[in-house]
Amino acid sequence: MIQQSPEYTGQSMSIEEVAAPSLTKVLGVVPILPGEPADLYRKSLDTLTEELGARSVLQVYLAEKIHECLWWMRRYDEQKRATVIARMAWRADQTGFSMRGPSTQAHVRDTLLANMVDSKTVQALKDKGHTIESMRQEAMDDKREELLHLDQQIALQTKILAGLQASYEVAFNRKTNVERLQLQNALLRRDVEGIEVVAEELSTNDQR
Repeated sequence: MIQQSPEYTGQSMSIEEVAAPSLTKVLGVVPILPGEPADLYRKSLDTLTEELGARSVLQVYLAEKIHECLWWMRRYDEQKRATVIARMAWRADQTGFSMRGPSTQAHVRDTLLANMVDSKTVQALKDKGHTIESMRQEAMDDKREELLHLDQQIALQTKILAGLQASYEVAFNRKTNVERLQLQNALLRRDVEGIEVVAEELSTNDQR
């Protein structure tokens, strides 16, 4: 009877699927900026790491760098939005508005940042002869260069992201190749053991 080698059993063939420690965390790197939600950053990073199947130290590190690129793209998108809203608030509070003053500009800005529109904000824009849409368009025209610069930064992060993804594919395939070789070696050992058993039986029969 052919005995299976321990390496060929189902349990021992599976590689322990435990993520390696984070180099970023070990080195004490703080990935978020003041005011950013640390819990959201960690949750999105954990989700990405799990989705990529990152387990080795290199894979986890590359997953963190991929997430960092995505997070920077998110920052730039938020900065674009904040830039347009700040300009809208500034325009709504210029000379000619009956409720002029810093408080009005701050109110309009905070209201729009919260993605809301109240009567005071509507009136502020109306007194300037604008709707939300027309004021937004003028603000975007005013900040065209800044918005273009932010788009360029997003494009740069996209290129970096593509390179990191390619590197991750190499790291992941390396792990897959190691597992494939381990399986092949286990199968080879099983076949060799089978041949040895058959050879031993033939030798015994010949001696008889």
